[in-house]
Amino acid sequence: MSDYVDTDPFWVENRAKFLAEKSTAADPSACGTCRSNAGEGKPVEHDECAQRATLLHAPDHPYYEILAGFSLEENAKLPARFHVPVFDDCGVPNSWLCAVCQDEGTVTGWPCATATKYGTQVFSPLHVAETAQEKQTARIAELEAEIQRLREQQAKDDDKYVQATAERDRFRLAWKSARERAQAYGEGILRVVKDRESYQQWLKQAEARVAELEAERHTTNEALTDAAETLRANRDRIAELGKQVATSRNDALSEAADWFDRRAAAEPDQGYRARVMRGAANDIRRLVAPTADRAEEAS
Repeated sequence: MSDYVDTDPFWVENRAKFLAEKSTAADPSACGTCRSNAGEGKPVEHDECAQRATLLHAPDHPYYEILAGFSLEENAKLPARFHVPVFDDCGVPNSWLCAVCQDEGTVTGWPCATATKYGTQVFSPLHVAETAQEKQTARIAELEAEIQRLREQQAKDDDKYVQATAERDRFRLAWKSARERAQAYGEGILRVVKDRESYQQWLKQAEARVAELEAERHTTNEALTDAAETLRANRDRIAELGKQVATSRNDALSEAADWFDRRAAAEPDQGYRARVMRGAANDIRRLVAPTADRAEEAS
């Protein structure tokens, strides 16, 4: 069956097309022509410029000085996530070695016994390999979207507040007018009307109208109070979310600065690379905005 597939004209043609086609994704180290082609959705011109697979160490991967203090047997017992391959281009012959299964004068080819034993525990699938920084970035975007939504809601509440205020003023004017008319009616009745029954009937009608308007004013005042409380709550929520955004941003920047400090401390010769990394950490820390709590502590 395998001989038939290998020699079948359909598969021969499709394999030839696959080998002739070049990737439309350029590697970060690709030449300018290939990067330009990839940006336009065209294939790269050189095979060596195509995007290659990415191999990353775990964030807490031990550095050489730590590994050198243990024996080969002890290093082999390290967690599976540390047993990743590294390419030795200095040895003869060149080969893939385990990054941690080593000691003085001894190395182990990859996959080592630990990598073979634990298999899928060595690498994380791409769809779950999200870093803490990416999570914080997503959280910041979520909080900013919530702030925007609350601002829009606040604008709507402001419009409702204005409408409620206008309605309150209208009822207040109507109530005042009705009260003045009732007072005028009362004075006119006392002065002109001698019929007690007619006077009492007109007076009761005027008082009922005043009671209706007072009830309407009370309802309007309650609605206005609820709108004011909602507005204050939304403003407090916006201020709280603003603090959370600033805190999340500062935490992300501080974590990035700490990462550069750790990488600088891990440099063997503490030379130019270490100074550059410490400078980057200091530059990132200058971006950290003082929060309200830190401002109070400073004062």
